[in-house]
Amino acid sequence: MHVYSFPKHVDRRPRHKLNMHSNIGTLNESALHKSLKELYAEDGDEIECPVGDYIVDIKKTNRIIEIQTSNLHHVIPKLYNLLREHVLHLVYPIAARTTISKTQENGSVQQRKSPKKKTIFDIFAAFVSGPEIILHPNFSLEVPLIHEEQIRVYDGNRGWRKRHWITVDRRLIEPLDTHLFNDPHDLWLLFEKRVPVTFTTKQVSERVCITRRLAQQAVYCLRRCDVINAVGKERNEIVYAWKKTN
Repeated sequence: MHVYSFPKHVDRRPRHKLNMHSNIGTLNESALHKSLKELYAEDGDEIECPVGDYIVDIKKTNRIIEIQTSNLHHVIPKLYNLLREHVLHLVYPIAARTTISKTQENGSVQQRKSPKKKTIFDIFAAFVSGPEIILHPNFSLEVPLIHEEQIRVYDGNRGWRKRHWITVDRRLIEPLDTHLFNDPHDLWLLFEKRVPVTFTTKQVSERVCITRRLAQQAVYCLRRCDVINAVGKERNEIVYAWKKTN
């Protein structure tokens, strides 16, 4: 059983001192965010409504739904402050498939499928900035795997890493699957049948078929959530094991 306390890095200021204008509203809303909001909203829900000093995406009678499509670390303080008085369900989509659409100068559009395909395990790359939030009894996480379209335009002054093609919007083509996490054990279930009783990050990478860096991020999150712990060392590798609960 976990006894929850707020991590030290969370903003503990009284909510009336927080700046509502720091929240992104519909003015900067992407097509992807808007589509997901429409999928999760039901009749009777309040949309883009104030709760305390924040604007939330969806307010239901019994909980708040927040949708974040990137940069999860930016909203961690907001989520913690909302969790003080509300049940909060976070939706964070991952693009399992991506179609790239490039708008040419003549207005024509060229499309291609991106070779990059993310999986549910990519949630740990986003979650690494604040994994302990899953310990909060009022928090739940949903990760829809989606097919998204990236809209790119050419900008000679920016984006040299991508040959000056800038992503200006993201659109939902279709939802493919979804994963729900109510507590840290739900995160561990992603690995339970894939890794041996004791394991290293190298073994996680090999058994789960993810990069070594992502395996390290996943292990870091699981350890911070008190799901696994270090039990030894094998050469230069730390060995981990699942902390069984009664």
